[in-house]
Parts: sequence; C-alpha cells; structure tokens
Amino acid sequence: MRNLTFILVLLLVSNLLDAQDTIVNQFLKNWKVVDLFGTVDTVANDTTHLNFQNKNYIDNFSIANSFNGNLGSPIQSKVFSDRPISSGFLFAEPYYPYLQTISSNRFYNTKTPFSTLKYTTGGTNYRESDDVGFLFTANATKNLNFGALIDYIYARGEYKNQSVKRFAGSLFGSYSGKRYSASGVISSNSLSNLENGGITDVSYILNPPYGYETPENIPIRIGVAAQSSFKQFQLHFNQQYSLGFEREVKKVKDSVVTEFVPVTRFIHTLQIDNFQKRYFENSPENSFYNNTYYTQTNDTAALQRVSNRFAVNLAEEFNKWMRFGLTAFIHNDIERYVYEKDSLLNDSLFTNIKIGGVLSKELGQKLTYRISGEVGLIGYRAGDVLLSGVIGTKFRLWKDTIALKATAFSSTEEPDFYLQQYESNHFKWKNSFSKLFKTHIGGTFAIPTKQLSLEAAIENISNHVYFDTLAMPVQYDGSIQLLSLKLKKDFKVGRFGLENTIIYQESLNDVVLPLPQLTLYHNLYYIDKWFNVLSIQAGAYVRYHTSYYAPSYMPATGQFYNQRDMKIGNYPLVSVYANIHLKRTSFFVEYYHINQLFMKGVYYSMPYYPINPASLKMGLTWNFYD
Repeated sequence: MRNLTFILVLLLVSNLLDAQDTIVNQFLKNWKVVDLFGTVDTVANDTTHLNFQNKNYIDNFSIANSFNGNLGSPIQSKVFSDRPISSGFLFAEPYYPYLQTISSNRFYNTKTPFSTLKYTTGGTNYRESDDVGFLFTANATKNLNFGALIDYIYARGEYKNQSVKRFAGSLFGSYSGKRYSASGVISSNSLSNLENGGITDVSYILNPPYGYETPENIPIRIGVAAQSSFKQFQLHFNQQYSLGFEREVKKVKDSVVTEFVPVTRFIHTLQIDNFQKRYFENSPENSFYNNTYYTQTNDTAALQRVSNRFAVNLAEEFNKWMRFGLTAFIHNDIERYVYEKDSLLNDSLFTNIKIGGVLSKELGQKLTYRISGEVGLIGYRAGDVLLSGVIGTKFRLWKDTIALKATAFSSTEEPDFYLQQYESNHFKWKNSFSKLFKTHIGGTFAIPTKQLSLEAAIENISNHVYFDTLAMPVQYDGSIQLLSLKLKKDFKVGRFGLENTIIYQESLNDVVLPLPQLTLYHNLYYIDKWFNVLSIQAGAYVRYHTSYYAPSYMPATGQFYNQRDMKIGNYPLVSVYANIHLKRTSFFVEYYHINQLFMKGVYYSMPYYPINPASLKMGLTWNFYD
C-alpha cells in the first residue's frame, strides 16, 4: 500500500502539471546502431501504451526464460533463437538482458529536451523488487544530441539469499552532418547477486510443511554466504566521413533545392570492453559442490579488449540505375584474458585480425539485401569464417502489404577462450575443443496490416560445446539439427484484443540441446479511451511451455548446465493486469502468478529454482518534454 500511494500521488501531480497532451512523434526521433559499421536502424517511438506490465528486463527478453526467480538474476531464454550471440566473454551471457551497451542504447534527435522517469515495484511486504530508471536527452544544435541514462535495481527476492543489486549507466551522443557523422556511448554495468543454489526439495512448493508456507522460510541448498558479481565497462565510438556531390532536387521560385549525395564513406569504429566476473564464498562450500581445491573461494575471470574497424563504403545512394552498396573492412582486436585463483594468475594476450566485405541494397522496399563475409587471419580466432545473407521484399496484394524475408548464414568459430581453459575453487578444466560449425536457413512471411507473421528456420550445429550433468564443458562430436516455427497473430474485435505467440522447436538431440517443444503466450484484454483523455487496458495473459529436461544453473561458474533428473514445464503462469495512460503518465498494476492461489503445480523456472508466488506488481513512467 505504501508503494501504491506513492505512485498514485506521482500520477496525480504529473497530470496537474500538464496543460495539454503532446504527440511524441512530432518532436522526437530515435534509432539504434546495429553493427560496427555504424549502420542505423530507426526505432519507432512507443506511443501505444500497451502491455506496460511486460516492459521489464525478463519479459522483454523472451516469452519463456530460465532464471533464479528474481529480477536481475542470471537468465537463459528457453527459445533458442532468442539467446544472444556470444560477446567473446563466456560469463557475460547470463547477464545479457540487463546490460547497457551499444547494442541496447538508443540515440535521439529531439526538438525540445526530453526525459523519462520509470519506477516499478512488486513482491510481498519487505521483499519487493524495485527498479528505478531515468533518461535525459537534448539537442545542443540541430544535428548534435547528448543524453544520459541510469537504471538501478534492488530486488531482495522471495527466497533466502536471493537479493540482487544492479546499476547501469551510460552517456551517449551523436552528430549528423552533411559529410561527417559520429555516435558514441560510454556505459558501465555492475551487477551482484547472492547465490542460494535453489531450494532443497519440491515438496516445499507442492505441500509445504507447517512453518514453511512462506518462501523466505524454505531451506536452500547453499549453506554459506555466496555471491556472484559481474562488471562491464564499454566505450564505443563510430565516425564516418563522406565524399560526394550536390544533386538538384527541385526548384522553388528563383532558388534551387539540392541534397548531398554520398559516393564514398570512410568509416572507423573504436570499441573498448572490460569484463569481470567474480564468485565469492565467506567459507568454502563443500556440501553443494563435488570438488573444492583451495581453502578460500574468491574466483575471478576477466577480459580486456580493444577493437578497431576501418572500412570503406561505396554508397548506393549515388547510382540510381544500379543501386547497391559495397563495403570492405579490416578489423583488429587486442584481447587479454585473465583468471585468478588465490596467488595463481593466468594471463593470455592475443592480437586478432580479420578482413571482410559487404554487398548490400537497403534503400527501397521492392528488393533489399545484405550479403557479408569475413575471415580471421591472425590470432586466437584465425581461421574463423562467417558468411551471412538476408534478402527481403514488400509488395501490395489487394488492400494488404506482404513482407517476405529470407536469411542464411554459415559460420566456423573458435570456442570461447574460457571454454578451453579455466580454474577456480570448485571447477577447473583444460580442453582442446575443435572449431564450431553452424549453418542456418530461415524465412519470414508477414502481413503487417493483419498483424500476422510466420517465421521458420532450420539450423545445423556441429561440434556443439555445452555443460554436461557435472556442469563441465564438453564437446559433442557430431551434428545437431534444430527446427523452429514461430507464429504471431493478433486479433481485434471491437474493444477487445487477443495477442498470440506460438513457438514450436524440435531439437533432434535433446540430451545435448534440450528445448521445450511448444511455447505459448496469449494475452486477452479490453482497451478503451474514457473521457477522451484516459486510456485503459485491462486483461490477463498466460505463459506456458511443455515439459522437458530444462538446464539448471551452477552458481560457481554462472552457467546453465544439462540435467536428466527433473522435467520442468506443463504449468501455466497466469497474471491479470490493468494499464492506465493519462497525458504524460503511464501506470500499471498487476497480480502476478494469480493461478498459484487456486492451482497446484511445480512452478519451477528451472530445477530447484521456483518463480515467485502470487504477488502484486505496479509501475509508473512519467515523461517530460518541455
């Protein structure tokens, strides 16, 4: 009630300050940089105010996830296509959704200073999960923009020794000139979470004994104080200079309007990354782990990397008869890997060089394509090869627009350095894994006007490296085929809406690569606008996947490993919610996991780690643009 009162007061004050509603699209544009060439992908402003209850780091990541049950905890998507591409640092992947980096950063151009305040909270009394965020951006000139973003999570968690602290912040800026353009981000991420190893037995979920009805009283599997932490610093800077000419566009009275047409772009990207992972125990845990090698647990692993990419691009804009772009590049990485156990320091330094090129046509809608290739020449990743292609088209069919896209890639890749060698208090290994081979062919059929899309993909993975039932990395000497189908279809009848996402996955070796065959998300809601100013959405959603031998989580390494003792799934997660939007403010209230109040079942996210029981959540966003 304390949090609810606070949010309602903010909601009231924010709207008393509003004289009129403003359409954000009139003054705000934003985009993302999607690769090391500085390629821009325009992002639509979020003005629909739908499904605010789902706009958190877990539900935004995927419709089904394995995680420790708490906001900010390590996470792995149960949908294979949603899992992130490797960053080169093995221990970063479980924290991917929470990291503020160039891949998640948005750049802005705004006619007036713009800022957003976000606050969400949820959970039982004194065990809330709070997330506070603030964004500010403003233009110094028509072409020059600066901004800052901070986000802080403190989530105590419903179960013992589960609390999470996370801070992410970034400074960003962009300049868009006629010949010269640049964009840059400096970001810092710090996460720490206590490790409890999960609860001791599923009976505490199904039939809790007297005195163990509340989650904080349930026994846990790690008896000592154990903590994992992850830190990342990133500096990303991209700059481009274009050679070209002025082309007449039209004549207005006695003057001529011209536009600059680039012919050749010179591109440079600098990126500096510093990753660090630490696992600490106040005294060595002997009962949970199979091995303990030292008298102290203070395991660290780190990667420092400096990347430079130089590219020359022949722009497609200047040739209206044969429109395509051609890019050639050279890429250099200097990487230093360090892992330490007590006084044992292991330090490895590599210089990697690769070259590549891109042939693309990205203007227009009738036909677009992007074909790229690169090969590693020197260093740890010498011999790595990546070939990829995407082709798309849009056309009108009666009153609808049909969008078709085909994708394909083939890669040869050296396994992550820390899969080859690592040493800590509970785990040590030294491997000589072969390169990984992956091929992928996929396609998408979409009718945006009908809110319909269908994606299909076939993937073949050879020499797959995974963590076995002992949580040790092993390489499968063979090939795994993976088939996936994803159907999204939304319906709207009057003031009622129904959103549907259905994902089918078939792993032909579910011992090595276990996945749920069927994953579902359905959201039924009522939406309306009251008194011409108050938008409201009220409904219920369900998340579900079929049972399978879901990977579990190993605290000492922060990795998800295969197990064959327990199946997870075949349990729906149902929540009810209401979203309200008034002028500059959006507010939601949600009763999460409401079916736990009247339904028996093992609501594990993964073995030994239950999701939170039924609880109240709420949140607020407040925009300022004057």
